[in-house]
Amino acid sequence: MWKILKSHVNDFEAQMIKQLLESEGINALLKAPKEIGIGREFFGNGTIMNVYVNEEDFENAKEILENKEAD
Repeated sequence: MWKILKSHVNDFEAQMIKQLLESEGINALLKAPKEIGIGREFFGNGTIMNVYVNEEDFENAKEILENKEAD
């Protein structure tokens, strides 16, 4: 089951997060939020996305992301 790790981020940031997590062996999925509409919507600096990870990887992914943001 997928769980939202980070919500409503622009496409560029979402892609960076996905690459970071996958480099640590964690699968990540990017999807547009349902409340925005069908497909990809554009606001300001790009597409708005949610970043999902498997539930069993959530805590590890959260820690990786927090450590990266602290740098």
